[in-house]
Amino acid sequence: MMRSKRYKVQKESVDKVCEQIAMTYGMSDSLVNSGLLSQVSSLSIQDKQCLLRYISEEVEMERQEEDEWDRQDTSNLEPYTLEELHSRINESHQQYLRGEYQTEAEVREELKREFQWLQ
Repeated sequence: MMRSKRYKVQKESVDKVCEQIAMTYGMSDSLVNSGLLSQVSSLSIQDKQCLLRYISEEVEMERQEEDEWDRQDTSNLEPYTLEELHSRINESHQQYLRGEYQTEAEVREELKREFQWLQ
């Protein structure tokens, strides 16, 4: 006579996480909520590899930039006095009133040109 096997039903455990949560652990809420992750899953393998290479190069470039800033010698810098700070604030305000300012995009472009040697 053949007996049927009985399988134990696993009890739910509170020390397990679902795969989706585990995959997004450490990511910022803005990344998780951006919809980017769902777009990545629909990419071809080749596109995913290209995206990985692109992200890896971006990360490496940012690390090099951070390293360059960390190596800067700041031992000879003197802090500003309150008078100097107030003077700089007043001058900035006057420049703003005269229309002598740049947009964020213009500043980013200028910084990119200025620090191109870091790339």
